[in-house]
Amino acid sequence: MTLIMDIAKIDGGTALDRLSGIVHTYPSMWKGTVIDVGCRTRELETALKGRQVSYVGVDVDPTAEVVADLGDRLPFEDRSAEVVTAFDVLEHTDDIYRGFSELCRVAREDILITLPNCYEVRTRVRHLRGKPISGKYGLPTAPPGDRHRWFFSLDEARKFVRNSAREHGWRVTDERALIGPKFQRIGWAVCRWPNLLCANYLARLQPGR
Repeated sequence: MTLIMDIAKIDGGTALDRLSGIVHTYPSMWKGTVIDVGCRTRELETALKGRQVSYVGVDVDPTAEVVADLGDRLPFEDRSAEVVTAFDVLEHTDDIYRGFSELCRVAREDILITLPNCYEVRTRVRHLRGKPISGKYGLPTAPPGDRHRWFFSLDEARKFVRNSAREHGWRVTDERALIGPKFQRIGWAVCRWPNLLCANYLARLQPGR
């Protein structure tokens, strides 16, 4: 059984709460240029308010500062940003392997990634009850604007991130279970049985094998 040795706490249920929790988990990491791949409505920029960073939001949505698809080549030079983030993004790409390689190409010092655990207990219960997981899965009657392309467990996510990082000259230096207020009181259990209780996996990558 694989263990996650620590947790990252989220103090609320909003996207801003989530990203603020991640920022506070790594307080000294944020400097220089931060490229936020899959920026959506730029909550990370708000969470970084007051820090000396140059924020660049990237998304497929035409309202983004830089419009680009992680599944294609990002419009940045190699090693052009101190920090590159991809929060709940890779599972949306058709080619998750190419997307990961692009993060490694563009980043210089740090990469932060979050991925969902589709084997978490609440997802399993919904399957047993014959209920859909979310609007990101299933087979809608009309073509969706976006959806998850990949369905994997936490263990698979960890193996993918570790192996892919090594292939591109990076290494995983920190892994955490990203948990909200409801699960914080049983944080010890989340760390003991992450594949069952951890809904979201957070990984920090730095250069070096």
